[in-house]
Amino acid sequence: MLGNKNSQYAVIFFRFGIATVILLVNAALFGLGRTPVYFLISAVYVLTIVYSLLLLAKVRHPVFFYTQIIIDIIIETMLVHYTGGIDSVLGMLFPLSIIAASIMITPRAAVITAFLGSAFYSAIVTLEFFNFPYLPSAGLLEYARESSYVFSLLYFRVTVFCIIGFLSAYIAEQLNKKDKVVLSLQEKLRREDRLSAIGKLAARAAHEIRNPLASISGCVEALKESLPLDENNKRLFDLVMKETSRLNNIINGLLEYTKPKKLRLEQVCMDELIDEMIFLVKNSRGFKEGVVIKKEDRQPELKVTCDAQQIKQVFFNLLINAVEAVEKSGRIIIRQRVNANENKFFVDISDNGCGISDELQMSLFEPFSSGKEKGIGLGLAIASAIIREHGGTINLETKPGKGTTFYLCLPIAH
Repeated sequence: MLGNKNSQYAVIFFRFGIATVILLVNAALFGLGRTPVYFLISAVYVLTIVYSLLLLAKVRHPVFFYTQIIIDIIIETMLVHYTGGIDSVLGMLFPLSIIAASIMITPRAAVITAFLGSAFYSAIVTLEFFNFPYLPSAGLLEYARESSYVFSLLYFRVTVFCIIGFLSAYIAEQLNKKDKVVLSLQEKLRREDRLSAIGKLAARAAHEIRNPLASISGCVEALKESLPLDENNKRLFDLVMKETSRLNNIINGLLEYTKPKKLRLEQVCMDELIDEMIFLVKNSRGFKEGVVIKKEDRQPELKVTCDAQQIKQVFFNLLINAVEAVEKSGRIIIRQRVNANENKFFVDISDNGCGISDELQMSLFEPFSSGKEKGIGLGLAIASAIIREHGGTINLETKPGKGTTFYLCLPIAH
């Protein structure tokens, strides 16, 4: 993942500032005596303008940023050559390029830049030491340093470059992880605020609709019993009753989702609870013959403090969803594990079914979000609310066409 746009602009203008400092110091100390240095600084200015225009044009391909880093290393190598070779203070520019790579591109780019910069720096120092005949003249006296001094210093600096590269990569990786955690928490807070608002609105609407709906249902049923009806009209009355019942189920689901529930906590053997839910699902009307539900990693001794009835509802919903997602020869695997140090119990429910689309994943735990044709979209919303009330978490991992895994985590002691 590339760095953000602001950090990329910052690196470009920081490069401009460094070039200006080198220009001013060189002019103050040496006047106009180092023409190649002025030429290289001018090239940096031109490139800075080009980079800025390309970034404004929304060019953000990794090749663009790697090109910047490689050109920087070449210019830095030539600056070192023209300002003293092994004794040049501009050798410190290489670590700056390493850090810039970790900011602009990826943590791995910092390591690549460290090795590339080390290779260029070692090459120019070695060529200068052996008076390579085709090397552009630096306008300096030949080396008067002993080989032990030159190569010891070279070894030390290359080692520093590599250390900086690995440290930059590590720090950038940690920052990226923290950014992802922060973004995840922000999204979670936004979702919970949205769900809270939806819940309040839904509760009010449900209460307002429930009584008129009950009156309509009663009147329709009375009319059906008292009027002489032909087959066509009977079918219409049956349809009205069926849809009225469906609306009533939706309202009951909304009230169940929004109504605060007092947890009736008790010590529950999760192994037995899961076995009971597997038995219920296998004997439910929607179960498909041929589907295999397998439980792995049994934990018969483990007891979790929870509301058994609510947790049963969570497992029943997840297992029914898994059954509906798989074909008749599908497999559903339940895995349990315990982290005694963190006082947590984990359950994974995996299926090899149709998976969930990327679009649906974004709102899967929100009310009325369902991938089923006749689904209301409250099952997972209620399950998520129950798990949150218990102080746990529920997440998923899915690949369309390959299956889905739900990850549940519950504290052992509430």
